[in-house]
Amino acid sequence: MLSAFQLENNRLTRLEVEESQPLVNAVWIDLVEPDDDERLRVQSELGQSLATRPELEDIEASARFFEDDDGLHIHSFFFFEDAEDHAGNSTVAFTIRDGRLFTLRERELPAFRLYRMRARSQSMVDGNAYELLLDLFETKIEQLADEIENIYSDLEQLSRVIMEGRQGDEYDEALSTLAELEDIGWKVRLCLMDTQRALNFLVRKARLPGGQLEQAREILRDIESLLPHNESLFQKVNFLMQAAMGFINIEQNRIIKIFSVVSVVFLPPTLVASSYGMNFEFMPELKWSFGYPAAIIFMILAGLAPYLYFKRKNWL
Repeated sequence: MLSAFQLENNRLTRLEVEESQPLVNAVWIDLVEPDDDERLRVQSELGQSLATRPELEDIEASARFFEDDDGLHIHSFFFFEDAEDHAGNSTVAFTIRDGRLFTLRERELPAFRLYRMRARSQSMVDGNAYELLLDLFETKIEQLADEIENIYSDLEQLSRVIMEGRQGDEYDEALSTLAELEDIGWKVRLCLMDTQRALNFLVRKARLPGGQLEQAREILRDIESLLPHNESLFQKVNFLMQAAMGFINIEQNRIIKIFSVVSVVFLPPTLVASSYGMNFEFMPELKWSFGYPAAIIFMILAGLAPYLYFKRKNWL
């Protein structure tokens, strides 16, 4: 899908992108999973070649942040959650050339959707491609900050469940959610650090206008403030995971102790029963009229003796 936007009084407005409408007036060309015809149109009308899928997946710094004859290129991660609430990072390719911003992505992303909604009512300050790029980065950082807050809130709820130590379906679900939150936190951190690298490249290499230079530095400061919070999430997750494993081990030890005690309690009666179950011809108790009740009483006493001993030692 191809979308185009132009500036009118420093406010973004959508352009019609039918074949009859040229793209030359657009300041922002946004492509989501473009087909071959859309790629060819951008190439023919604006002379801009677009990144391929292998180029989007490359993680080397030299392949993600560079400048060549086709413009300034930045490939940056954007966080998303799909319809099944599975978190992930999707790479967006940004290219700035001749005062125009090109964005290429493989899916619809919350940060882009939110920015387009805001752009309907908010005007840009300087109205250039660099400001547009940094505005998208600002929106991304806001989304990541909200995600960190959501993780904090979820961890507080999980903390109450885990610290109660009562295992059941709710406890099992809490452990599963804890693993998911750790995965989300890791993806958020990866996105923050990738954005930090992209902005550092912009500040060093892009010769940003004065307003955008300060804007980029402000975003970098926001990232610096978020990274410690993100790190503390991992510490909290690790603490809760260790606490949960500790409670599980305690419960398992209780179960093992019960089985051990039962085994020891029943061992002496079993020995008595085995002794009197032997079929030798000469056994003095075989013809004793009270032999059977005496053996039963002996078995009961043999079982009670270790039980009372364990009880006295506070092993039960």
